[in-house]
Amino acid sequence: MSNTVLVVDDESTVRLLFRKILTRAGFAVLEAVNGEDALQQVDAALPGVILLDWVMPGLDGPEVCRLIRTNPKLLDSQIIMLSSRSELEDRVQGLDAGADDYLVKPCETKELLARVRSAMRIHELKHQLREKAAQLQETVAKLEELAHQREEFTAVLVHDIRSPLATVYGALELTELRAEETGIIDDELRRIFQHAYRTLDHITRLVNEVLDFSKAEAGEATLELELVAAGELVQEAADQVSLNAERKGITLRVEYPADLPSLLLDRGKMLRAIGNLLSNAIKFTPAGGTVTLRAERTEGVGLDAGKSFLVIHVEDTGPGIPAKDLPYIFNPYYQARQRTRQLGTGLGLAIVQRITAAHGGQVSVKSTEGVGTAFTIVLPTTKTCPLSSSSALSAADTEMG
Repeated sequence: MSNTVLVVDDESTVRLLFRKILTRAGFAVLEAVNGEDALQQVDAALPGVILLDWVMPGLDGPEVCRLIRTNPKLLDSQIIMLSSRSELEDRVQGLDAGADDYLVKPCETKELLARVRSAMRIHELKHQLREKAAQLQETVAKLEELAHQREEFTAVLVHDIRSPLATVYGALELTELRAEETGIIDDELRRIFQHAYRTLDHITRLVNEVLDFSKAEAGEATLELELVAAGELVQEAADQVSLNAERKGITLRVEYPADLPSLLLDRGKMLRAIGNLLSNAIKFTPAGGTVTLRAERTEGVGLDAGKSFLVIHVEDTGPGIPAKDLPYIFNPYYQARQRTRQLGTGLGLAIVQRITAAHGGQVSVKSTEGVGTAFTIVLPTTKTCPLSSSSALSAADTEMG
């Protein structure tokens, strides 16, 4: 950034006058006696403002202006064309040559200083903007590199965890089989085996969840669209978690009308989204509580008039989510204070939001502490998905977490 003004004029009296005025105003002043001299100085001096006379021997002002504009080092420099020509056509010609302003000679000192100060402010702002843009570009490059490193790390980590998990799972099955064959197994040992299997399944789901989200962030996941009956989708989602609800002593209610529409969507991923909400509801609802899965078709109002939507509700009678946590509940890795006692990645709701958004829908939450929580997914019933089947979205075809 420069506070330097280059005065380009073949008349020494004009240069001397401008030097005195500008120096008193606090500017550093350089002088050039003609166009060729100006071109030699600008590359090294990089002046913030150039006062450029129109009529000079050799290269005239417009020619010098056009040549300066080809120098990438001087993109931020402001050029004020000086001329005794005051006709509109002359002003237009000077500005078309690349000048930023046009000043008719002779000019008042106040006007000259006002124009130079204004041009210098623009120069400073352009310089700052260019620096910020360069910093932003550098930051983006670093973030992209970090994202790439994270993606590679996640893939390696998941692979390194899955392999020993498979080994442990196989060893557990073999141990159970040997116990059955030797007749040493009893109810207590079966309970221990079942607990071990559930723990391994849970760890596997957590690993898959991290991998799914990593794929979504990297833009690698895709939608595999098909026409799906909404009623069948809702019932299938409920069936997949019914055993977990029964084991925990939770009543699972499923409510939907028989005339729900069919939608074009990715069946597996939408099951994942609904399943994540149901699994969370069951996880955080105490024994004896109720989890309700409801679905309905509604008509749009206002800007959505004439459109219809499938609305899916997942409601529980759990402890609820603190109001201060609600704005962040869909953020990746975020876990509400009331729920941190449960093991998880904090990615489940982020995945739900991305799956829903990829289908052109929205997900929202309402919660009251001590009463329960209600999540709502709203999907358009249009037969065409708003995003292409290659849209970046999470949720690989793995078990629901």
